[in-house]
Amino acid sequence: MLGDLLLIFLLGPIGIIIVIFRHMSGRKKSVNPKENKEWYLHLALSREDAVSQLFLLLSFFFLGVTLLALNRDFGDPLSWRTILFITSLVGLVGAYYLKTIYTLVFSLVGLTSWWVVQTNVWIDGKDIKKSTLFAGVAFLMLLFYSLGHLHEKEKKFKRFALVYLVLGIIAVTGVLFIFSTKPGIGVLGEMTKGASFVGSWQLTLSLLVFIASLVGTTLYAAAKKLLSPFELLAVFALTCLFGITALLPEQSMFVQAGLSYGFYSGGGELSSTGVLWALIYNFAIFFELLGLLFSGYIRRETWLINLGALFLFLLIVVKYFDWFFTFFDKSIFFISAGVLLFVVGWFMEKGRRYMITNIKKETQQIPQ
Repeated sequence: MLGDLLLIFLLGPIGIIIVIFRHMSGRKKSVNPKENKEWYLHLALSREDAVSQLFLLLSFFFLGVTLLALNRDFGDPLSWRTILFITSLVGLVGAYYLKTIYTLVFSLVGLTSWWVVQTNVWIDGKDIKKSTLFAGVAFLMLLFYSLGHLHEKEKKFKRFALVYLVLGIIAVTGVLFIFSTKPGIGVLGEMTKGASFVGSWQLTLSLLVFIASLVGTTLYAAAKKLLSPFELLAVFALTCLFGITALLPEQSMFVQAGLSYGFYSGGGELSSTGVLWALIYNFAIFFELLGLLFSGYIRRETWLINLGALFLFLLIVVKYFDWFFTFFDKSIFFISAGVLLFVVGWFMEKGRRYMITNIKKETQQIPQ
């Protein structure tokens, strides 16, 4: 059963890469890094590059399938998790050696998935709180963010930097986004139930490695002027927030007992503890998204501005439904929601275009 799940994971890249390849097949001209200043935003620089990356990714995919088949023939001496780790690690090494973006993406996802499933094995039967697993993944995603800026030091790794940055930003934003909602607060309360992570030495060691790597990489990137003081403060603030969340004792987030976090209907009233954590995570997600916008403006990165604006718009939409849906008549709610979202969207689009225009003007004024 687990081997079949691994096979599905390994088959997944094929469909996604086919979509990417079809998109790239419509490209008539190659992307020249000397002529296109945003060349690193392309997953492939030419049709030929897309084809080669596709075949390289498929070669690592077939490596995983071959290892699975050999493992079955020899009586399954290795677990499917070990094969996932080996395949992802070989893919990561190959991605750096061959400079392939497709393989890098799925290798990073594979290694992260391996840690999550392996951690569940380490804590099996020990009743360790799930908030520790969440913190570990969050530390890893923050590490990706710092590694992304570290890769910007060399031009040949510019596209690798984008992969790390996008993975880190989307994952961290998603976590903050979920825990800023009522159902997310319920999930957080359930995750704090259980024993401390010190009950598993493997989990404790891996968390220490993540934290040490995160702190060292972030400080080194800041020392090399690849991270601004503001970004450095943001990374450490989020690290502290996720670390505190992992160390929390059991929290009662609702006044009524027995609310199921998985099927929460929204009718429960938050306790004082729940309100506190809702405020913390709502402030965190709001300032994180504002930080993305300002970071994109300071770095003159239009993709970062667009990504931050998109997330901020989605946040406004979700918060409007989360906070006000049960308070108004439904017809009044949807009419007012439409008007509000139109106004907010218009102002956000004006601001986004203004920032991008200023970036282009400043870039043109810089002597080549």
